Amino acid sequence: MRALSWQAHPRYRDSGGKRFMRQLVYVFAVIVQGTAWGAQFAMLKLAAEGGYGELTVLVIAMLLVSASYAVILLVRRSHFRLTPKAIEFFAITGLLGYALPLAAVLHAAPHLPAGVITLIVCFTPMVSIVVALLARTERVSRTRLVAVALGMAAAVMVLAPQLSLPGMGVLEWMLLVGFVPLCYGIESIYVDRRWPEGFDIWQVGFGEAAAALILVAPLLIVVGEPWPGLAWTTAEIGILLFSLIGLVEIIIYFWLINRTGGVLVNFSVFAALFAGIAWGIVIFGERHDMLVWGAAAVLLAAMALLSRETVREARATD
Repeated sequence: MRALSWQAHPRYRDSGGKRFMRQLVYVFAVIVQGTAWGAQFAMLKLAAEGGYGELTVLVIAMLLVSASYAVILLVRRSHFRLTPKAIEFFAITGLLGYALPLAAVLHAAPHLPAGVITLIVCFTPMVSIVVALLARTERVSRTRLVAVALGMAAAVMVLAPQLSLPGMGVLEWMLLVGFVPLCYGIESIYVDRRWPEGFDIWQVGFGEAAAALILVAPLLIVVGEPWPGLAWTTAEIGILLFSLIGLVEIIIYFWLINRTGGVLVNFSVFAALFAGIAWGIVIFGERHDMLVWGAAAVLLAAMALLSRETVREARATD
């Protein structure tokens, strides 16, 4: 879908109070979507601290997400035919969008605050820009270069202090979580260039989640991690909420793109950053030093530059 300025989108072309109320609804939806996205990493931390292995949590989450998408497809009476290109697409996006990044978060979650995990994951727009520039799908501009430089500065502010701590502190776990925005950044460019012809957003969502489940489930059988029992603990709650919140988040994401184009939805990263830190404080009682807050501020400045240029380009296109 072509990116449109959210104020110039055809569905905005009414006047007065009605247009203003629509804008408020869309902005509220962005805040809800970002808050849900930030909450997902807190839920993964709850699940990881419950004593289950990463593969077990990942398989259960993918099973619930796939089942939810399947219900949506049944309600919509939506069917599709798998082709070799579609299978390749789903296998790659299943790895980059679910299996690899979620496994990294689950493995590192017991060692890092949820707020720090969210902060690192929110580097995804920076990675996407770098990947797009390398793939020559984005033009090189001064604004983009400044934004990438600010993103690198924010990363240094978070990672550098760990070098002086005994055993380098939790640097290895931070670097592991750094694999998440790398996967997401590559995936976004890949999806944009290789979207399978004839598939809608719900079909792609189901195919991606189902592919991740198919890829990970055999590993769980080989490793033999224990399956959750009937006891209802915070781990099970975390897994269930991760799946439900993720479904709500992706539905709002697709709804916003359908209603406003591809620009406004990008602002959810701002809400996700602070929501992830806030969920960590509320659920886990986390506290952060000034460097973490400073890195968050620098990262927000970088994302603001990218968002402003994206809006400017969309208006110019319109």
